[in-house]
Amino acid sequence: MILMGIDSSIPQASIALLKDGEIRNQAEVGTNATASNQVLFLIDKVLTSSGINLQDLDGFCLTTGPGSFTGLRVGASILKGLLLATSKPFVKVDTLEALALQAMPTGNKICAILDAKKKEVYTASFCGNGNILERLTPDRALTPSQLCQKINEPTVFIGTGLNSYGPFLSSQLGGNFIPTQSKCTDTVAACAARLAQNCFEYKKTTDLDELTIKYVRKSEAELKFNEKESLKRRI
Repeated sequence: MILMGIDSSIPQASIALLKDGEIRNQAEVGTNATASNQVLFLIDKVLTSSGINLQDLDGFCLTTGPGSFTGLRVGASILKGLLLATSKPFVKVDTLEALALQAMPTGNKICAILDAKKKEVYTASFCGNGNILERLTPDRALTPSQLCQKINEPTVFIGTGLNSYGPFLSSQLGGNFIPTQSKCTDTVAACAARLAQNCFEYKKTTDLDELTIKYVRKSEAELKFNEKESLKRRI
């Protein structure tokens, strides 16, 4: 099986090729680089260096959130174009789950966090049981203080949310805060592909209506619209 993993939900967009259970090639771009042309460049780079073309693929997987609203839309748009061009199936992968896989293996709980802006983080907790990743909580948008209240044992933290809130979490949680020590070299796209291969046969689809995004929280535009509608009702 040959799968292409696509991630543009975090600032460092990445593409990976998984063949017969192994990551054969992967590439990522720098911080805040999720524009469609950059993601397309990565796809071409990975395919060319691997000697594989799109028709050789058995399918695709895409991280569908939570994450950057713009990045998520870029990824969904690019995948839609690839699906229309190839008629290949795809599966969706949760971004936080792919991030958590980067912290494996570990015997501790894992907390994946992304900066959600507006002084919040997107977060979910997982249990690392050997090489098996088990979900403990749903994806949520929380303030760092709210997140701290939910951590009551030593927990491995991973994700770009640490860039903004790592020092705060460390100061509040003390010994319960463990920054990841993983030597994993897999990109988020590669981790997504690893997760996808385990469920590809029973979750794969060619239905474009299934290509939905998990925002977790309403966009700024939606919040402003709701605020305006609320003001109208008061007048």
